[in-house]
Amino acid sequence: MRLRTFFFLSVIACFLSGVTAQNLTVREIMSEPSIAGMRVDGEKLSPDGTKVVYLWNAEGKMPRDLYLVSTTGGDATKILSPSDLPPPTRPPEKENKLDYGLTMRDEFVKDRENQLGNFEWSPDSKRLVTSYGGDLYVITLPSPETGSMEKWPAYEAAITRRADLVPNLIESVKMSGIQEDEIFAQIAEARSRLLNSLHAGPVRGNSTRSVTEIREILAADETLRLALKRLDRIEEAYPMLRTADVYKNVRTELAGVENRIAVARNDFYSSANTLRRLTRTQTPETGARFLDNGRILFSQSGNLFVLDLSNSLLTQVSKEANAASFISVFNATPNKPGNLIAYVISDSSKNKALLVPNYLDEFVVANPTRRGWTDQKVVVTFADGSRDIPFEIKLPKSEGVSNIRRMVWAADNSSLIVDRVDKDTKRRMLFYVHHVGSKGEKIIPIIEETDDKWQASLSNIFEANPNNPSELFFGSEKDGFNHLYLAKLEKATVEPNPTGEIRQENPSDPGYSGKVTITQVTKGNWQVEWAKWSYEVNEILYSSTEEGADRREFFITDKDGVSLKFPARRHEPGGGMKTNPQYQDANPGVGALLYSLSRWNQPDELVVLGLCDIGCNRTPTKLTNTTPTRLTATKWSEPQFLEIPSRDNKKIPAKIYRPAGFNAKAKSKYPMVVFVHGAGYLQNVINGWNNYYREFMFNELLTQKGYIVLDIDYRGSAGYGRDWRTDVYDFLGGKDFDDHIDSIDYMVKNYNVNQAKVGVYGGSYGGFMAAMLAERAPDKIAAAAALRPVFDWKNYYASSPGYTAQRLGFPDKNPEAYKRSSPITYADKLERPMLILHGMSDDNVHVQDSIQMMEKLIRLGKTQYFETMLYPSENHGFVRPESWTDEYERILAFFEKHLK
Repeated sequence: MRLRTFFFLSVIACFLSGVTAQNLTVREIMSEPSIAGMRVDGEKLSPDGTKVVYLWNAEGKMPRDLYLVSTTGGDATKILSPSDLPPPTRPPEKENKLDYGLTMRDEFVKDRENQLGNFEWSPDSKRLVTSYGGDLYVITLPSPETGSMEKWPAYEAAITRRADLVPNLIESVKMSGIQEDEIFAQIAEARSRLLNSLHAGPVRGNSTRSVTEIREILAADETLRLALKRLDRIEEAYPMLRTADVYKNVRTELAGVENRIAVARNDFYSSANTLRRLTRTQTPETGARFLDNGRILFSQSGNLFVLDLSNSLLTQVSKEANAASFISVFNATPNKPGNLIAYVISDSSKNKALLVPNYLDEFVVANPTRRGWTDQKVVVTFADGSRDIPFEIKLPKSEGVSNIRRMVWAADNSSLIVDRVDKDTKRRMLFYVHHVGSKGEKIIPIIEETDDKWQASLSNIFEANPNNPSELFFGSEKDGFNHLYLAKLEKATVEPNPTGEIRQENPSDPGYSGKVTITQVTKGNWQVEWAKWSYEVNEILYSSTEEGADRREFFITDKDGVSLKFPARRHEPGGGMKTNPQYQDANPGVGALLYSLSRWNQPDELVVLGLCDIGCNRTPTKLTNTTPTRLTATKWSEPQFLEIPSRDNKKIPAKIYRPAGFNAKAKSKYPMVVFVHGAGYLQNVINGWNNYYREFMFNELLTQKGYIVLDIDYRGSAGYGRDWRTDVYDFLGGKDFDDHIDSIDYMVKNYNVNQAKVGVYGGSYGGFMAAMLAERAPDKIAAAAALRPVFDWKNYYASSPGYTAQRLGFPDKNPEAYKRSSPITYADKLERPMLILHGMSDDNVHVQDSIQMMEKLIRLGKTQYFETMLYPSENHGFVRPESWTDEYERILAFFEKHLK
């Protein structure tokens, strides 16, 4: 099945329904399949940079199928569906049809069980390992070695026909008076190479071609395809070319040939997939990845195992995990050769068990989840299982609570870099452990940084130079924004002792002196959010907010920070969010950068960009087209991006949705709804798409009903540097609260907003803020809808101690901060209507928060001010369309009642 299937169906649906943005309903917004379609998930770029796998469903419904697409573009091929696999070893749960007419495990639940996912490539890019239903599978992907030789002649004939059309195409361009000799020469050279490979060996089209000959033909054809893409630039530079009859005719014929090539390529490869089941066990296997082309590392019952595919030999690598003792093993990090594996042993025996009851079954069942701080240590062992007790890396003793964030191996594959945060989230240390487990093991501190508030999650960006074990870059907010720094370890001096013998154990490797030189690579009032060493070892590829906080762009810099290039920006005018990057450069001189590209009204699509020297195609190639026609054909209200002044002279990033025909000087003032994004540390004022796509469409619906909608990135939000992130420290509901008040005042003054008709809604942190505004600013807020809200931060500390301690410290050490930050403290001040909506299966912000607030409001005699709806089967993020629909229909009716 091709991706085009989905668009045919969506075009038909759009034609039949005739629905436009002007008559959206909540039910349509929350429906499945979604108006916005289904986004690609789990994408993985192959190590050789030539192909991508991803999960998607052409009908926009679960379960997802596995697709394969070439990084050169063309149609994607569906290569695996859950229905292709045998039933899982573990039996499914019972249907459990209850007396009151509810089936617990209905079709909606079944469609979400045993999903495909967690695919990992083999180093040679020929196979994938995955788990399904708790069992491991290996998929061998199509290649010239496995292609159907009976189908090759048609593939070769189509390739040949494209080559035959090239001279006519070039001549038609020249007939229009266009002379681009350099491009013409490159195309001619690429065509000549292809013709030479086609005429080498057997007679053209003969099915007895060797694999080597096929590889040469395909490589030459790819070079020609890339060269021909340069004609797209000529079309852009010379628009009159598009109207030239001869050129149009050749282009039309060439487009037909391209379709024939796509079909022939799929036919050649389609019969080549092989699927091998590796395990059939009651206990699930997870986290599988290739150590090399023949061995797979995975976890079972908490411990690590290595499976040799050549002889099915299974080796247990770790033995420490013990569920009964609450000892776990995680963060397994093998070195490149796959002979050493570092991992973290974690002791959570002191954690508390939190219960999430299920009230739907015949009897109430409460499954416990354990949350809290853990004791951790880093160990290293051999992948062949030859060492019973792993080497423990004796890092300097941590202070307060600590956490091992990441580990990476240096280029020598025997030295490990460890990132640790301690001092109750305030100190970050980066250690270089030279020659792990040897007599010469040496622990060298790279950096030690302390923040009197908390360490940024972005600073865990770091990577060893793949060709120089003495270099690495890392991220740090030391100058106020997350930037890249280069660390260089100084080599020790080899000194003879008085007898003339060399002091060092290994004269060829004197080790390091312990001195580290740090150089800042990037600088400015913007932040780096992702980075990788580029194909040139003295260059770093990174993503940042340098072009504007509402977008993400990619840049390349020399490791000294002197030279800067822009590999993608000029080809994609209009900005946008380029996120979820992956980079591979296995082929010398060629790097492939895969990322998701979106804009405010365009959902994420996969794009790949080639990064190489002169002659390489630098035009990004779009790999997916998953957005339904219904969404793209709809005229959405474009948000206005602006900055609102705050009381402390900061600029609050904001976007505003306005109703059609908005008039700032109209006699009748507008009601307004404030949407508050969740998580706190999240950015929503972006020219891009994100998980708030339902809220985006709901905000559109609100504008259709005459509301202005305001959405701000308040203090504590991501994307704006260290000070903006940490300004909420010690008081959640302090400066972030003020930002909302200042923004409301600004809208009243400048956008003709009716001060008496302002509502607010949001989920999680957004629900917390909605409650704070309703309680503490009754003169500013007329109604508030709080979804899955935090009402008491002490409760959330029990559920998520890391997040909460970063912002408020510890409840026993800083009780006043918890008190002033919790909406339940201000329950007696509630004078405006508040709608409380919460999933009872929420294991993040437990429903306990809402229940406690409800009880306090009842006892305070505030029942006239609140309404509540609890959703028994929903977790923190709702899943069922019926629940989403009910929730937002209540919110809409609530605002219509209190703001109109």
